[in-house]
Amino acid sequence: MKYEWLLFDADNTLWDFSAAEASALERTLVKRDIAWSEEVLGDYRLINHRVWSDYEAGNLPKTQLRTIRFSRLLEQYRLDHPAEELSIDYRTYLAESTHMLAGAVELLESVRDRYKLAMITNGLKEVQRPRLRSTQLEKYFEFIVISDEIGAAKPNAVFFDHAYRQMAGVDKSKVLVIGDNPNADVRGALDYGFDACWLRHPGTPDHPKLGATHKIRDIRELAQHV
Repeated sequence: MKYEWLLFDADNTLWDFSAAEASALERTLVKRDIAWSEEVLGDYRLINHRVWSDYEAGNLPKTQLRTIRFSRLLEQYRLDHPAEELSIDYRTYLAESTHMLAGAVELLESVRDRYKLAMITNGLKEVQRPRLRSTQLEKYFEFIVISDEIGAAKPNAVFFDHAYRQMAGVDKSKVLVIGDNPNADVRGALDYGFDACWLRHPGTPDHPKLGATHKIRDIRELAQHV
């Protein structure tokens, strides 16, 4: 076997974050009688993507991460609601979610006896830790790295340093990172010296020059590459 360690991203790699996000946002807005629609969801996702991209690039401080996306959404729709309250409710509902990608648990079961596994996620601790417990995924991983807990996010090398220190000096060529984000997961891993498997979901634009070691369209396909 080429690899000794498999490092899994969390959202939209093991968890169905798209479904969890939509449910949590709808509950948050409906609670305040704010009109809910697919258009609102799309606008929020665009705002949220830009916020996380800025954070991952080091252009947005962690202190603003939780609230600024709701401030921008409320501003766009000219709504007068406390962004902090929306943020708290949204994170509470998201932390309660148990949505998984089809086949994710079965995939973990199939590889857990052959490889050492870890989770590496850009996320908020008050969301990710409860979801780990409620979906019972903790048992699969030797360690878990959450960006919010260490103060660095993928693709920053500091994040990967933190993970690598917990792998007892294994050769970097023996490590495979699996994730859906072409920048944070794939480029971050490749730049660090790890191999990378890009989970490119249907509808996601291609990145021909990305240079991923492996490409899959469904998490269950990973078994064919390791």
